Amino acid sequence: MNLPEPPEYVEFLQPYPASTQVLARALREKLIALLPDCIETVWDATNAVGVAYGFTEKNADHFLHLPVYTKYVNIGFSFGASLEDPEGRLIGKGARVRHVKLTKPEELDDPYLQGLIQQSIAQAPHSGLPVEPRTCIRVMDGPKRRPKKES
Repeated sequence: MNLPEPPEYVEFLQPYPASTQVLARALREKLIALLPDCIETVWDATNAVGVAYGFTEKNADHFLHLPVYTKYVNIGFSFGASLEDPEGRLIGKGARVRHVKLTKPEELDDPYLQGLIQQSIAQAPHSGLPVEPRTCIRVMDGPKRRPKKES
């Protein structure tokens, strides 16, 4: 899939350290190259900035997401509890979501992680109709928890 980087994403990342911004942007680019045509949602949420991917615009249908934190980015699997993970790399104990913490873009080159991504794609809710790749921007109201600027 090919999607240009939304300027809103770059803007939303501004409060994060420069190294984290570079990481988030590189991971987004690498992940998009691995995904089939789908819909990207860029969100400026209360706890984090991130991108999510699904075959519909419904938040509940997102199958992957990349929330950004101060020093790392997670790759989140929205239906991760049902993925085959014999190496036990997925973190989380909730009913549905699991994640893997990423600190380098090259971690997405790992065949094991790519296998988890492919499982996630296969399990994702889908209308069965072709999807035109596009980006949606969502901003949550209220205060944002962002990294404190280092002095």
